[in-house]
Amino acid sequence: MQRGGKKPQLRRCANCGKVGHNRSRCPDFAISDDTTPADMPFGPQPVKFFIHHVQNEHHQSRHVVDLKPHSTASWQNVESIKPEHSNNPEYHFYHELHEPKEEPASLILPSTPIQPVETPALPKIQPIKIIGPSFWQKTKTFFHEKENIFYKDITDAWHNLFILIKRIFAIKNLAAVAVVIIIAAIIPLQARSYYQNLKVTTDKIANNSTAGFLALQESTTAIFQSQLPTAQKSLLDALENFDAAVSEMQNNHQVLQKIASVVPLLGSEVKSRQKLITAGQKIALGNTYLLKGLSDSQANTNLTLTDRLAIIIVHLKASLPNYEQALADFNEVDVDSLPFEYQKDFEDFKTLFTSLVGDFKNLSALGSSLQEIFGGKGTRRYLLVFQNPYEIRPTGGFMGSFAIMDIKDGKIIKIDVPPGGSYDLQGQLNEYVEPPAPLLLANKRWEFQDSNWFPDFPTSADKMLWFYQHARNYTADGVIAINATVLERLLSIIGPITDSKRGLTITSDNALPTIQKIVETGPEKQDKKPKQILADLAPKFIEYFQNIQPSAAMPILVSLEEALTQKEVQAYFTDNSTESTVQSLGWGGQILPTKEFQDYLLAVNANIRGQKSDAQIKQTIVHQAVVDNDGTITDTVLIRREHTGIAGEKLYGQTNVDFIRLYVPLNSTLISAGGFTWPNEASFKAPESYYKKDTILRQTEKELGFDAESGTRITSEFGKTVFGNWIITEPGETSEVQFTYRLPFKAAVVQNTVPTEGWKNIFISNDNKIVRYQLIAQKQSGIDSAFESQIVFPSNWEPVWREGEHMKTAANGATITDVELKKDLVWSLIMQSK
Repeated sequence: MQRGGKKPQLRRCANCGKVGHNRSRCPDFAISDDTTPADMPFGPQPVKFFIHHVQNEHHQSRHVVDLKPHSTASWQNVESIKPEHSNNPEYHFYHELHEPKEEPASLILPSTPIQPVETPALPKIQPIKIIGPSFWQKTKTFFHEKENIFYKDITDAWHNLFILIKRIFAIKNLAAVAVVIIIAAIIPLQARSYYQNLKVTTDKIANNSTAGFLALQESTTAIFQSQLPTAQKSLLDALENFDAAVSEMQNNHQVLQKIASVVPLLGSEVKSRQKLITAGQKIALGNTYLLKGLSDSQANTNLTLTDRLAIIIVHLKASLPNYEQALADFNEVDVDSLPFEYQKDFEDFKTLFTSLVGDFKNLSALGSSLQEIFGGKGTRRYLLVFQNPYEIRPTGGFMGSFAIMDIKDGKIIKIDVPPGGSYDLQGQLNEYVEPPAPLLLANKRWEFQDSNWFPDFPTSADKMLWFYQHARNYTADGVIAINATVLERLLSIIGPITDSKRGLTITSDNALPTIQKIVETGPEKQDKKPKQILADLAPKFIEYFQNIQPSAAMPILVSLEEALTQKEVQAYFTDNSTESTVQSLGWGGQILPTKEFQDYLLAVNANIRGQKSDAQIKQTIVHQAVVDNDGTITDTVLIRREHTGIAGEKLYGQTNVDFIRLYVPLNSTLISAGGFTWPNEASFKAPESYYKKDTILRQTEKELGFDAESGTRITSEFGKTVFGNWIITEPGETSEVQFTYRLPFKAAVVQNTVPTEGWKNIFISNDNKIVRYQLIAQKQSGIDSAFESQIVFPSNWEPVWREGEHMKTAANGATITDVELKKDLVWSLIMQSK
């Protein structure tokens, strides 16, 4: 008789469910060397325990692991796992959000003549730690590993189902439990066949849809090359593949979709592949509209260019809603759900397509402005200025040449290139104006060739038109500045051009040095016609554009858009609506306006009497922003200019004389500056007493002060504070100058809100303060500077979100490295107090 009259307790083994022994003595745990996974579909299971990665905790886990001495095989199956996520916001998963901190490494600015600001050392780069693999991802792995549950007969299936449910309940996955019960209760005998059928059909859908995208890629490429028959054929191939995918989805997948919708690992795949199909259909429809527009624009040879553009724009606007919907569907596609061999192709296509849609939006936004620009509303006259970046000036280069172009209905009806270049206007100018002070090193009178003094292109363009009007007594409808590098772009598309007069073949590789040599040393220079070669080449380019082949039209448009983005081409129009559109697209070369709490940086170089030495200059801009405990932000900017030329070499081996201006947020306070070299004061020319003060110059450059120690001029221009000084660099040498200044605002504490969708994956304590910092770096036309930056916060702050090219987070801030400033760039950082 048992004590107390209680019945004996019969405990079941937690592993196999049988009575008479417990889990530690379960015979299923005895694994021999020849035991295979098929012999033990559910055991023995690895012993799981937690390892805490918290520095102030001992590494010994507080979870007990009882390993029996005789269970050697069990020890071999031990594996570490992470604890499941908690929905309790009070639980802070420290070890999932932060990697163990490494010893700090010094990232101080390079040594300069002025002592750098002392700042906390940045540790080695540590990416933001986002929450680890989701539970659904773990479930997916679990199901794949236990896929052979469906291979058992019905008796074993029910027995295994009992154990499986216990395990799933142990990890509280109620959705997965429901799925298993549904499969077992509704279709127990056909579980395996349904599961396999589901996998087969989803794979077929993936293969059809990804094959469709490959055909779409061919179609898009053909469109850009104006190969309309090829584009049409590839588009039809794409539609056939997508149609096959849709048929598979509709005919063989409906019941399985309902099951898969609650199975995490399959539901995600099905949803991704559905989005892939809809995205493909939308792109195909968009391409259909675009192809129709291109075909219609080429069908009638009597149409003017403006008529052709109008037709294309109409069809492009019809395509864009489809393209935008496709992008939205792309964002919901999990690339891991695609066959492995297609994943890279899909990622590449997505990147290309995203950029393409942006370009199409820009072209569509121009809309009616294209009619205005190309003379669709009457003849338009433009002042074309050709800038040489080898002699850098604020808007891109010295304006040695210009042209006047009349255009109507997209056809150039007249172009005049003065053989004497910009200097042809000197004798015709009827105004005597004092130049900006630094230009007195070259001329005592301000003239057309130096009119691009302002880095804000609309202001410089307005001044160019003023000089042109006062020299020729008529004006133009706009100014288009074209850097010499655009000639290289054009020749790479249309091929070499032969100058039979001089016996030259000009290619994209030799164009600039060849033309430069002829301008400087050719026989025409003796006749005061150094730019005659440009006048001779102009008709050849006009002839090409008037007879342009359809296959070259799209590549030229794409290259032009890139040149506009990188400021190799800048445009200004007197028509307010057109000018507003151009500026909104970032093609106007204007100084960017900034908002409160935005850091801003623009370094502007002006070569004055340094000949063409900028061809041998490599410039690096190093920026550092240090945030103090009270939120004060101190910036240090170092500019390094390396002269790689050979001393004495004509044009390129001359001393580089550069007046540099640093544009920073308005009301910034200069703390220190140094490293500058001034030209000999005797070299500056004094203007005549009767020369006028220029109105635009006086209104634009407002004197704020002068730093006596460094000789730095401080002005206010275009809503920015400007520090200006001289850098002189000899061939084979490197110059470094540095500015240190305090920003007019402090780091802004913002509300703890979610700024982007990506924040849903980041834990932020409601008690912590959030601070934002944003840096805008603007590119000067004509020079591609190397750029790097550090954003340093006190040690009690940590990054929680960042955005921008080549930006990496550190324990107390972020770094920006390996950037070539080919276009305007923005970086954003949000910090959280610890």
